[in-house]
Formats: sequence, C-alpha cells, structure tokens
Amino acid sequence: MSDTSLQRTHPTGMELLAKLSSSVNDPQAAVEIAKQIVELQTRQEELRQKAERFEWEKLDRQARVAYAEAFERFKANCPKILKSKHVSFPTKTGGQTDYWHVELDKACDLLIPALLKEGLTHRWKSTDLPGGMTRVTCFIRHRLGYEEEGASLAGPADQSGGKNPIQGVGSSTSYLERYTFLATCGIVPTGIDDDGGQPTIQGFDELLQDIQGSVNAQDLRDAHVKALKAAMREFDKIAGDAFNEAKNKRLGEINRGEI
Repeated sequence: MSDTSLQRTHPTGMELLAKLSSSVNDPQAAVEIAKQIVELQTRQEELRQKAERFEWEKLDRQARVAYAEAFERFKANCPKILKSKHVSFPTKTGGQTDYWHVELDKACDLLIPALLKEGLTHRWKSTDLPGGMTRVTCFIRHRLGYEEEGASLAGPADQSGGKNPIQGVGSSTSYLERYTFLATCGIVPTGIDDDGGQPTIQGFDELLQDIQGSVNAQDLRDAHVKALKAAMREFDKIAGDAFNEAKNKRLGEINRGEI
C-alpha cells in the first residue's frame, strides 16, 4: 500500500458530492445533500478554529502567570542599584553643583543577569518623532512568550561634545534605552529623596532659568537637553516635566518674537 493511500483513509466532501451526484437521480435532492455537506464542513472548520483559540488562550494565560511569577522573583532578588558617580562643577552664577548619580551602563549590567536567571529578557523599540525627537520604549519578555510593554520616554538628539546628527541620535537613544530599562524594572536607586512632589535634582533652578532665558531655538535646545539629562540621571520625573513645560512655553515665545 502506498503512502498516499495510507494518508487518505476518508473521502473528502467534494468526493462525496461527486459520488452522490452520480448516484442520485433527483437534481433537487442532490442539491440538498450538497448543502448539508457544505454546512457540515463549515461547522467542522468553526469547531477546529474554536479549539485552536481555546488552546491559544490557555497558553497565553499560562505565559502571563509565568511572567508575573518570574518578575516577582526577580524583584525579590534584584541587586541594589547605587548612586556611584560623583559630579561637581561650577555654575554660571559662581556657585557649585555637586551630586551623585547612577551609572546607567553599570546598573543595566547588574540587572540583565538577574532577569535571565528568571527566564526574562528585554528589548527596546525606537520611534522617530517630529522635531528630531526619538521615543524609546522598553519591553520585558518571558521565555514562554508573554511580553509586557514598560516605560516609554522621548528626548532630543544629544548635541554635546561636537557630535554630528547621527552620533547625537545614537547617544540620546542609548541613554533613553538604559533609563527606560531601569524604569521598566521598577528600580529606585538608593539615595533618591522624596520631598512630596518637588524636584530633587541639584541645580534645578539654574537649569530651569537657562531654558527660560534662551534667546534662540538652538540655545533653547541645548539648555533643554542639558536639563533633561540631569533629570533623567536622578530619575526625577517632576523636574523633567517642568523642563518640558518651560521649553514648550519658551519656544512659543521665540517663534512669536516675544523676546
């Protein structure tokens, strides 16, 4: 017996229809039988698809539960992230800015093995926005397939140090990747203060004044980038929101010639 004959032990609907058509003399009866065959095949296909959906939903539920349990274990054994980088520089007004911040690359190097231990990995998605901005979104995925969207942040290209446009985008994207990664993992570096809704970064007032006092779009962009970096180093969303609001207001004033 050939492989083909072994595989086809049951006639198909079309074969049954052809056999019935040749054996039934009444054309109307043949049509009715054909309708019943089509309806039966349609019902069988619906049941097959329903069974597939049920199995997929079952696997999805299992993957979601596994993700939640794995992430809980990760959080319970997550390495401590410290502010390990000291920064000190004179201000324009003659004062001194002095603070400690997280070294994002070192923090990420600590977190990745802890995630992998629980079957978790991460990835980023970058999107170009109007005005030269880039948005980066971090995702955490479990080995069973469930993936959860995490933190999403946008920022302008980094133009410090004489970078060309491509280098600026790469530098900004790398910074946003690390920052969103830590935020998605729910990491709060040791030493962060909570003063009830006020900016906590050192030099906040001066950074804000630099934005508000910008005389053209380029100066405004530079001041905004500098301020956002300071806010992101300290995980200070309140300061970041204030800088963004001040930038948008000043840009409107510059565009309207109100300077």
